[in-house]
Amino acid sequence: MNRRDLAQGTLLMCAVVLIWGAFLPVSKLALAVIDPYWLTLLRYGVAAACFLATLAWIEGRRALSFEGLAAKAWAYGTAGFAGFSLFVYEGLRLTRPEHGAMILALGPVNIVLWQWLRTRHRPHAATLACIAVAILGEALVVSQGELARLYSGGSALGNGLTYVASWCWIAFTLGAQQFSGWSPVRYTALTAALGWLTILFVAALATGSGRSQPPPVEGLREMLWALLFIVFVVSFGAVLLWNMAVAKLGPLNASLFANFAPVVTFLITVWQGRLLLPVEIAGATLVVGALIANNLVNRRLAKQAEAIVAASQTALR
Repeated sequence: MNRRDLAQGTLLMCAVVLIWGAFLPVSKLALAVIDPYWLTLLRYGVAAACFLATLAWIEGRRALSFEGLAAKAWAYGTAGFAGFSLFVYEGLRLTRPEHGAMILALGPVNIVLWQWLRTRHRPHAATLACIAVAILGEALVVSQGELARLYSGGSALGNGLTYVASWCWIAFTLGAQQFSGWSPVRYTALTAALGWLTILFVAALATGSGRSQPPPVEGLREMLWALLFIVFVVSFGAVLLWNMAVAKLGPLNASLFANFAPVVTFLITVWQGRLLLPVEIAGATLVVGALIANNLVNRRLAKQAEAIVAASQTALR
């Protein structure tokens, strides 16, 4: 990695972190005038169209073909876009943005736990220690030091829904491995398009049953800035910036930056006038610190693996 790539990648990831950090606080405001179903419908209807246009422009119209993988793409698109967005918005109605951000930040921890369960291969001891610290910190944040909050009240339900949303996104992220030969842009565009069809179906059912209703025109005008931010900046722009940053920095370095998104969320809520309890600050520090430490551990293990491979190749010569 040269200095130019490092500088450009750093700037890109700083932009991504700011966008992701602002996502939940802005969404919380938007939910005051538009419900989760219609917000998700508008969000990914526009974003999916933008992704498809970008895919056709970058890779050509042939890339719009599903190559017989439409059913699989629909399943992962439903999880990543319909499932994630609906669960996170329903959860956000009941919990605080900064708490939701900390729950979503545990994605890397959940992936490690899933791989452990699937492969029966125990992670490195340092990784397990980081996981334990992150979970402890998360418990402090969402309970505010009162453990009864973890399993009672509306905030507990909201936090639970947000946790389900994080697993939907993990399924979508890991699903990319099932589409060998597809670029990140192609995987995102095609799954988003099919996932939006699920969103349309669910929104129609919710509206028909009275659980959801179209947003009032005045409400849309009032929150137009928030909707534009969620649709174009978060759902479309941040994804492209993330892919560009990963290309410049590599996935490990990019993930290291991403750990700071919850910090931005906390700072925004403080700016909005919310007073954070010391236990919340302590818990957030534990979570972010554990995630950073886990990233550094993974970096060290990767270097050790590369050194072993290099040594074995040298010995064979």
